[in-house]
Amino acid sequence: MNITVNIKIDGKEVMPGDDPGVSPALERHGTRFRARFVNHSGKTVKLDWFRFSGFEFAGAGQHIRVYREGWTAVSAVATRRFGECDLRLDPNYMQFAVSSPEDYSWQQVNSFSAENAVVLNHAETGRSLLIGFVTTARFYNRFQVELADSGLKTLDAYVLGDGREVDDGEEIISEEFIILEGNDGYGLLEEYARLWGEAMQARFWDHIPTGWCSWYYYFSKITEADVLENLEYLRRHREEYPLEYFQIDDGYQRALGDWTAPSTQFPHGIESTIKQIMAYGFKPGLWFAPFMVEANSDLYRNHPEYLLRNASGEIIHPVKWRGHDVAVLDATRPDVQQWLKNLFATVRKWGCAYVKLDFMMYESCVKNAVYADRKATRCDAFRRGLQAIRDGLGDDAFILGGTVILGPSVGLVNAARYATDITPYWRRPEQLGNKEAPAVPNVVRNLICRRYMHQRLWINDPDVHIARRDNNKLTEDEVILWTSALYLVGGALLLSDRFSTLDAERAALSKMLLSEPDAFENVRPEDFFEREIPAIWTGIRKRDQTPAIALFNLYDEPLNLRIDLTKLNIPAKPAWTEFWSKSEVKAQNNVITLSLKPHTAKLLF
Repeated sequence: MNITVNIKIDGKEVMPGDDPGVSPALERHGTRFRARFVNHSGKTVKLDWFRFSGFEFAGAGQHIRVYREGWTAVSAVATRRFGECDLRLDPNYMQFAVSSPEDYSWQQVNSFSAENAVVLNHAETGRSLLIGFVTTARFYNRFQVELADSGLKTLDAYVLGDGREVDDGEEIISEEFIILEGNDGYGLLEEYARLWGEAMQARFWDHIPTGWCSWYYYFSKITEADVLENLEYLRRHREEYPLEYFQIDDGYQRALGDWTAPSTQFPHGIESTIKQIMAYGFKPGLWFAPFMVEANSDLYRNHPEYLLRNASGEIIHPVKWRGHDVAVLDATRPDVQQWLKNLFATVRKWGCAYVKLDFMMYESCVKNAVYADRKATRCDAFRRGLQAIRDGLGDDAFILGGTVILGPSVGLVNAARYATDITPYWRRPEQLGNKEAPAVPNVVRNLICRRYMHQRLWINDPDVHIARRDNNKLTEDEVILWTSALYLVGGALLLSDRFSTLDAERAALSKMLLSEPDAFENVRPEDFFEREIPAIWTGIRKRDQTPAIALFNLYDEPLNLRIDLTKLNIPAKPAWTEFWSKSEVKAQNNVITLSLKPHTAKLLF
């Protein structure tokens, strides 16, 4: 490959040699690449992007499949094939799902966008090419891929400068990407995540956390009485539910920004609730949307200087929250960083060493925002804010990144969500087609496609287990499917049902998961490049090294599967037992043939 780099400065593209004052230089160290730029123009300029080109992948277009990784925890990820378009997204949510919304389109056939990494796979030979960024702390990135009948037409990798000011004589070094090649496309992603985690000094934890989260049953209506009810239940049933954390989600705060003040639903204040949770023998956890500030909050009134503004100096309100305008903290300001540090140091002093950080993407997604630090990129702002939170909590606290931007979170969070919210319904009719929307198929698609991140970038958090019958529109088959998915992918395990209304049959599903958290290793999708939502997953159960095949039909029509055991990543055997029904499934000549009803799953051991 003949990799080249050019740069866009002040809205103008510059190729190497075009202008000696602003020409970029490509640096290569084995299979790692980056660019260096020194501004010798005699003036301050604005950096739009670096663009790397010259990537090659042999094969006709009809044989090329493209896995497109994403920007945030809730970004839709999947494999696309020749003749398809990119993933459809809700236009109103696109700014939170892709790094460069103005460049994203799902109407153009054979044109695909990605962030962080992209994998090309040849359908006939299995040969794969991965290009992925392994440093992600200062600049966001994106890829653009176009296929033609003849093969790969375009593959460009961008490092986004966001208009960052570069003074005369100042040097800028881009983020670094790596090129990996081989015959195991998903294996390349696993190796890539390992290298990414090493480069960013990924954080982990010495065990898999378990707990209870208030959100998915009570949502924003959680009260002190609800907390006490569930704590009392767990005290009486501690052996049945050996949970470590008890996490209060959205609803306890008086307003976004006023996190420690008493509220209508928590009149004694959240410090009192933290102490109560500890008194019951659990470790308290708290939800925050730390970058968001409601206009009716004390923080908004007392510190308007903390808030992101446009070029005219006006505070920007990008969203409403339960009827109130919401502004966003400017995390490039040292005083904002100190405020964040003090807030989380206070919470830690009270006894809370577990936090869930939500709506984090807003720090990088406010249109027309001008940061106080003109040399800061959107990525810088996000990372500085998250670093301040980490500094306040301490290195020995557990940070769960909720709707985080993935790249700058590596090395600062212990765990991260990697899909959108699970829902107590399959999907809403109006969501059909939007691949980032909260819906069971969208969640499960991301869980298996991104399983490679687990214990390489952080502990994966697949979201909570929902088993209940009340306040739940999922069918029996759909609850079993969700339980099966959580069993296979592992990671953090939190429950979110009201214990007093949970019947014994459904409670048994949660107890099964709790008896064996993070039960499997070497989990992967075997049909990763064949389907948008992989249907054939494999893994090895850790406790006895038993191979497992998990079969999922997330589609609305029956799915006929032919599973060639000789091509799987696990040992083959002639007879298997289905976990839920205890029925026997036999292979004929190392092939299993079966049909799955819509919205069902089977586990074979």
